[in-house]
Amino acid sequence: MLNLSLIRVSLLSFLIAGMAGSTWAQDAFYTFTSGPSGDGFNWPASPTGLLNFDSTFPFDDFGGNNRIDNFTGNTVFFDAQYQAAGNSSLITNEAMWGNPTDISFSSIDLDFGDDFFTMVNTVAFDISLAMAGEDAPDFIEIDFFDDTENFATQTFPLTEIFNAGPAFGGFNGYAGHIHVNAADLIGFGGPLAGISGMYINLTNIAAPGGTSEFAIDNLDINGSGGSGGLDPSNSEVVLGTSNIGTNMIRNTFDAAFDFVEVENIGSGGTTYSVILDPTSDPEFVVATPATNQFIAGGQTIVNGTGTIATISQTTLSGDYQASATLINDLNGLDPDDQVTYDITIFDPPSTTDNSGSTVQVDIAPNIFITNAAAGPHAGARRASVEVTNRAVTGDGFSVTGLNIGNRADASETENATVMFDRYGRVNGMYNGFFSVSLKMADPNRSFLNGATPVSDITWNLSYNLTTISSDTVVVNNGDPLGPGVIGVNNDDTAATLIDGTSNANQTLFMAFTSDPGSNANLAGTPVDLSFSNITIDPHVFQFSYINLPINVTGSELRVLFYDPLTGLWDEAVNANNSGTPTFFAGSYDDYLSTLGGGILDPSDLGAYGVDTVNKHVWAVLDYDGVFGVGVLIPSIAGDLDGDGFVGIADLNIVLGNWNQNVTAGDPLQGDPSGDGFVGIEDLNQVLGNWNAGTPPGNNAHIPEPGVGIIGLLGITLISHSRQIS
Repeated sequence: MLNLSLIRVSLLSFLIAGMAGSTWAQDAFYTFTSGPSGDGFNWPASPTGLLNFDSTFPFDDFGGNNRIDNFTGNTVFFDAQYQAAGNSSLITNEAMWGNPTDISFSSIDLDFGDDFFTMVNTVAFDISLAMAGEDAPDFIEIDFFDDTENFATQTFPLTEIFNAGPAFGGFNGYAGHIHVNAADLIGFGGPLAGISGMYINLTNIAAPGGTSEFAIDNLDINGSGGSGGLDPSNSEVVLGTSNIGTNMIRNTFDAAFDFVEVENIGSGGTTYSVILDPTSDPEFVVATPATNQFIAGGQTIVNGTGTIATISQTTLSGDYQASATLINDLNGLDPDDQVTYDITIFDPPSTTDNSGSTVQVDIAPNIFITNAAAGPHAGARRASVEVTNRAVTGDGFSVTGLNIGNRADASETENATVMFDRYGRVNGMYNGFFSVSLKMADPNRSFLNGATPVSDITWNLSYNLTTISSDTVVVNNGDPLGPGVIGVNNDDTAATLIDGTSNANQTLFMAFTSDPGSNANLAGTPVDLSFSNITIDPHVFQFSYINLPINVTGSELRVLFYDPLTGLWDEAVNANNSGTPTFFAGSYDDYLSTLGGGILDPSDLGAYGVDTVNKHVWAVLDYDGVFGVGVLIPSIAGDLDGDGFVGIADLNIVLGNWNQNVTAGDPLQGDPSGDGFVGIEDLNQVLGNWNAGTPPGNNAHIPEPGVGIIGLLGITLISHSRQIS
């Protein structure tokens, strides 16, 4: 007489895939109890735990050196000292756990054998995630690979929610049971031949300081059930209430419904049968489920049900469901076990966008991608399209929106706005590009089987920058003065502030003006800058130039200041209230990150430089006024008016102030000798340098004073002398 026996199953179904002939590992089960007295798991190289970049070898070596590599950036332990992840019902007693800190690439890697020579059929384990100060993610991503280095990436939902506990702020943790059959994995090179290893990606919980935690328990390889009790893959699937499923793109493959394992947890043998329930959607076609299959007491049969039903890849998009019942043929007291299988079939995304012609940013700055609505039949579904990469090229352009991870579901549009930074740029037509890389995606962010590549989209961008001759802006105390705050531009010049902080609520004004001086060759149009607040903190004034004065190189240019008291241009840094003029060959950003110490402050006053690559000239200043970019004309003895030529205008200045006491050394008052009195010494400087320089607007020299002029000069001198006497 047969002993009463019980049967349990676990289920996972994606698609039918063949298994290549390879060296297959034996069964193994690890609860991560350390040492030979437990389940045989140890780590001989790292007695206190599995160190980062280290590896450990299970005591039970089933056909190869099975290795676990730690790439979490922190030590991984094999004990029960976890703080939060153990609050999940799936993690009990000793487990593999740690606090990942490597936010660039954090993972636990499992290799089944040396050099991928050993493969397994199934892998199952329990995993729990918790984070301090926020909810943990409700999914885990795993890469599986075979001995040909073909790999498949799967994302698994974590359906158990638990409280992470006071140590982690009481936020939600997530846990779940992972069970994967090699036959269900489709990689980039087709179906996987088996499972040689896997990467459990922990990057999404890695945090500096180790303020997150993972735990992995009950690792089951090839479904043995192990030495510690029931196979957790069987005990985790509570049959009768279980509901699992998958998603796929239409017309990529036929999907299959089957049980991965059937286990007899009783002591006596029996037979079992599997039937497709009549409540299943009619699109499922009955295949060859097991009938009167013998199973011994304590035995587990992998792939023990056969394919129960299939659904064709040509089935219209929509949601479909099937159920199957497992019957213990010889034990009527054993309740039947039922599993429900859900599958969503998606039509591929169908997108339109406005990339066909150039986007004129100054007229219509918007770009978009629209995904079509689902098909016309009842219950139709369409896959999403998701941005996986983006790039903006072209001087001055930036794009807000269509970021990585943004997705357009069916009937949805993803928009973005293109912006152009006009500040510091001269007039002209600017061109650029914006491109995005895309992929097919499930709207619920689950793994999507059968997804095919989606073509990149590129938009041509243009912006026609025209003259802005004046600009006014109101800033508050503490607001930045630049970049992107105030600026003017025309065909040959652009001027803007690129750094600084406002010390008051005030108004800034900037406008082009005419050249008020004559002792400078300018590379563009002068600019009037004013601050409404009396006290002006350090700021950085930058000019952009196009053309150079004759016989002048870009490296010779300087920011110049027009002094209304002298009527002359001077280098702007010479008029600062403090600071030492210091030249820097390069951009202001390069100066700030090196000599400037990273932050603009009063110690930077007097710094100035030329960026010949981008045609920028800049200076750190603490006052306002009329500024330009150019070079000073060297002074000529006797050139009192600063026009670069010694002639009648200079002589008239001396004669107009003859015999007068004036400000010492002021050339505009006729005292080049600097003695404070306009007399014969000053006249001699003018006459001694007569015709020196280049006459304004004329290349012809004026003849030197002849007898007539000297005679007239003598009469004039006598006249002035009589007036004085």
